[in-house]
Amino acid sequence: MAVTSRKDEIEVIAGQLVAQSIMTQIVMGHLAMVSEDRGAGIRHAVETGISTMQMNPNMTTLEKFGAVKTLEDALDMIDQIRSAS
Repeated sequence: MAVTSRKDEIEVIAGQLVAQSIMTQIVMGHLAMVSEDRGAGIRHAVETGISTMQMNPNMTTLEKFGAVKTLEDALDMIDQIRSAS
């Protein structure tokens, strides 16, 4: 498939970001399953990351929205895995 326009490039990058997000969630979910604290440490780290991003003056509102949404999705994945195990 050929990438022929700026819109195509953006869509390819968006797809790559979705895949990277899913892979990150899988790794964090695995950590939640195998860690003694059932993912409490990684969950705390993600929550800290969310707070840090929300206060970052160098990020635009939309950048913050995208970053926080991605991390909240990761928290949801951790919670789902913890409740299933």
